[in-house]
Amino acid sequence: MFYDRLVALAKEKKKSINQVEIDLGFSKNTLYNTKKYTPQGDKLAKLADYFEVSTDYLLEKTDIKTTKKEPVDLEELTSDDGINWDEWLSFGGQPISEHDKNKIKKIFGDRLKD
Repeated sequence: MFYDRLVALAKEKKKSINQVEIDLGFSKNTLYNTKKYTPQGDKLAKLADYFEVSTDYLLEKTDIKTTKKEPVDLEELTSDDGINWDEWLSFGGQPISEHDKNKIKKIFGDRLKD
């Protein structure tokens, strides 16, 4: 249930549902009413940003709590072998092979030099 997921996320942040409403500028009982309906659009996006999770996680389309990450700097990616590629990139849900990683490094590395 959407509301239960919100309560759990709020507890992780050590916030009450009421405090989350205040932080986000929602009117009183907005989040309590999610027991009856699922927020759409802007409210859903604000909640996802606030809790640093995907909207799919909030909507219970997945149980994987994907947090938002900073964008990968391609220059860093192509020049630093210390990056955990499997954390940042996949193709069809599968890890990228070493051969493909080297191709990506070459393609983007060459373009970044221009």
